[in-house]
Amino acid sequence: MTEKKLNAVQLSGLIIGPILGSGIILLPPIIYNVAGDYAIFSWITIMLMNWFFAYLFGQLSIQFPGDSGVTQAVEIVFGKYIKYLTSFFLIGAVCFGPIAVLMTAAQFLQFDGFLSTKWMAVVLLIITVLILLLNVSFIGKIAFILSSVSAVLLFSGGLTSIIQYPKAEFITTSFDVSSFGYSLLLLFWTIVGWEVIGNYSNEVKDVRSTIPKAIGFSALIITLVCLMVAASIQWAAIPNVNGASQLTVASILTPIFGGFTGLIMGLIVPGLCLTSIILFIGGTARLIRSLSDEGILPKKLGFRTKRNIPLGGIITLSSFQIFLFIMIFYDWINVTQLVAIADGFFISNVFVTMLAAIKLFNQRLVKILTSVMLIVLLIFLSFSSPFVLIFIAILTFTFVYKQIKHNSKYSAPTNLGTEYSTQN
Repeated sequence: MTEKKLNAVQLSGLIIGPILGSGIILLPPIIYNVAGDYAIFSWITIMLMNWFFAYLFGQLSIQFPGDSGVTQAVEIVFGKYIKYLTSFFLIGAVCFGPIAVLMTAAQFLQFDGFLSTKWMAVVLLIITVLILLLNVSFIGKIAFILSSVSAVLLFSGGLTSIIQYPKAEFITTSFDVSSFGYSLLLLFWTIVGWEVIGNYSNEVKDVRSTIPKAIGFSALIITLVCLMVAASIQWAAIPNVNGASQLTVASILTPIFGGFTGLIMGLIVPGLCLTSIILFIGGTARLIRSLSDEGILPKKLGFRTKRNIPLGGIITLSSFQIFLFIMIFYDWINVTQLVAIADGFFISNVFVTMLAAIKLFNQRLVKILTSVMLIVLLIFLSFSSPFVLIFIAILTFTFVYKQIKHNSKYSAPTNLGTEYSTQN
């Protein structure tokens, strides 16, 4: 049986929903509250960064296709043990992060107390695993439908709200540098997701054609939806909904859907959250398979079905997440702590990859922008939990030491990266 591959539309389905994620639901009112009438400029700034990340990780995915994704770029520049370091950073993030996303989705799926938020999140995890067992092209179609429906509903709701209830004045508050900077800090996590695209490159038709098309289309849709939702929160004067003192994303949908808004939110939020988890668990399961093939992880973890589904990795990640759910049920850990742990690992993974990108890309502008991003990432990482930072430091020291020892033993050349410099 011929293996079905992802086309540009299906791959974009695995990008749009995950990057919009739960952030497009939660962040717009928070950012407006922080930055006031200058919040829209925070969104514009972060969307420009979003395009840069899309370009950077898209190019790396094209140059280094395979289940291990852009970690291959790290190996070319720094060596195999630093590649393993970034791989474990991503695996660590995906072990902890999806639980928080599942809990967010579960809050919008309460049926008269039939299931608690925690139990609903467990059900959603089971549904996610069952979806991941399907053919990857079919998953892409499901993700594209969920992403498309969510994007259309959010964009149309925002546009209708601005047209029907426009504010008389656009800028009434003063500009505050610290508030603007803090709003950018909060918005940074909307960029997370591009680094996983490379893990799907083996599942893609014609990598050099499909990935640029999917990433360009996805970045455009993400930008339009984010800016429209942010603008409607800021510039629409919708009458109070259910006595709320501040607009929410549910508020901007009310002019179109009225009493059905709750039902619509129950469709949008779980849809965006599930596509996000599908992207990360599916991509990371392929990374686990790659590490298993290299002998870094046990062979059993790399088991895949005849349809190329990385079953070993999926079971490994979902089993760990079930363990975390047990800890949540006993109140041994909470969602906030899970997010903090995942963020620390995500930032560390992106940081090392971008260090490699500085050497791999020849363009002066790309090098400068990447260097600036590295400084920003260090600032963000400094806000992580001390325990997470200690664990990251120990992990980093261990693999850096192994790499130095390996280089010393085999006299590894230090300029291999020049062979793979990106010419685009």
